[in-house]
Amino acid sequence: MLRTEGATIKFGGLTAVNQVDMHVKKGDVCALIGPNGAGKTTCFNILSGVYRPTSGKVFFDGKDVTGLPPFKNTSAAAAMAEAEPTSA
Repeated sequence: MLRTEGATIKFGGLTAVNQVDMHVKKGDVCALIGPNGAGKTTCFNILSGVYRPTSGKVFFDGKDVTGLPPFKNTSAAAAMAEAEPTSA
């Protein structure tokens, strides 16, 4: 249903997301986890069409949606839940 092939995005000389390959099947629940600055939000923004990858492709239902704006990108139906900070 949702697939990436070598999704990479660079901002100037900084590679924020490097060669991400993923395949999420219909009905799967998937999470991106990692420390601050790992590229989770940037990766999500590539999937949803907010950012166009520097290289690589994004497919939804077998169609290439790479770089389509969110209002035309049906993979943007994905949701992002922000973690709430915990008090120590």
